[in-house]
Amino acid sequence: MTALLSLPALVGTAGCGAGEKAPAGEAVYALPLAEQFQAATDATREAGTAAFVSTLTYGAAGGDAVQRARGSQDYGRGTSRADVALDAPRTFPEGTLGLLRGAAPEGRQVLATEDDDVYVRHGRSAWLKYGPAAVSRFGEATADVAGHAAGDAAPYSGTLADLVPRTIPREAPERRADGSRVYRVDLLPEVAGELLPRHLRGAGDAWGTESVGLTVRLDADGRLTSASADLAPVLAALHDQGMLPEVKRLRATYELTAFGKPVKRPFADDEPVEDAVEVLATVDTLTPGRCATTGGTGLGTEEIVRPVDCADRHDIRVLGQVEVDRVFPGQPDVGNGGRYANEECRSVDAAAPEDWRRGGRYADGFSVLGEPEVSVSVAMDGEPGNGTETTVKGYYTCFLTLAR
Repeated sequence: MTALLSLPALVGTAGCGAGEKAPAGEAVYALPLAEQFQAATDATREAGTAAFVSTLTYGAAGGDAVQRARGSQDYGRGTSRADVALDAPRTFPEGTLGLLRGAAPEGRQVLATEDDDVYVRHGRSAWLKYGPAAVSRFGEATADVAGHAAGDAAPYSGTLADLVPRTIPREAPERRADGSRVYRVDLLPEVAGELLPRHLRGAGDAWGTESVGLTVRLDADGRLTSASADLAPVLAALHDQGMLPEVKRLRATYELTAFGKPVKRPFADDEPVEDAVEVLATVDTLTPGRCATTGGTGLGTEEIVRPVDCADRHDIRVLGQVEVDRVFPGQPDVGNGGRYANEECRSVDAAAPEDWRRGGRYADGFSVLGEPEVSVSVAMDGEPGNGTETTVKGYYTCFLTLAR
């Protein structure tokens, strides 16, 4: 009888134990050290939503220029929205600031993501959609925009959050009084270089061997709350390539807050959306005399433009396309072909109707855009001038630009 009476009590005790909630963060911190960052990424996504701030800071003698994205993410829907801007004091080196603005020359813009699609908006303009079809058509020129599409780590990619699960902590983290943990790990410089705009990733194979220090903080629940990296090794590699010589400090940060709080959809159903495939074009497809604008594309390039009527606001007028195809016998070194393209464009400019320069304050001269192909064939005996010749080929677009 005693045994029968005690049985429910035993069952009840076991049931309470099974129903107890696991300690905060156990799903992350109970795992082997090498698995904790991936588990932390999963725990962060399970929060559902979060606010974020991502920065890339370029420090110079005249102050800091800060590229900042501030917004919210919905992990379940794979969506995000962020205000993006590059801010710098007036004392920041003007030439360097112009180069940094190459990724977003119009300054402030809004970016929204939904799975594989990225939307760009300036002011009250329509949203411009870059989907897989646009990326396939326009290629590398869309890299800075497409790089923010929802990824495995977060709905807004292109931040330190992407790099955390790609690193493995080797030493136990520092545990803080609030239950959070702080890890210090190393990044390969070429991996850290992925945070840079595409036009600054010119180091190629010359990133060097010095690792980048990454500090990662997880909260008591094992969710990512911040990450920061001193990108000095990346900056050193850029300096070796002659890039950003006036920048003396380079740093990236990422912060997450407001886990689980409601967030708005990236944009309303009644807001206009244009597809980049339908409204943009590569400048080399525009016929002579056609006008276009680089404004509102979010790409910071003259390769991809929006064709417009020349009576409307524009910053480019196409003079024409030219081809360079020259052979230089006995000359192994003739340059990259740019000067030959300029010669061809000079002829096109001279032949253009005078009224093409009216209706806009065009800069003097013209601009040239294209990719040369230079090949050298060497004689069997290897002696220059004895069967050696260089071929320079390339297709270029000659165009006028508005005076700055």
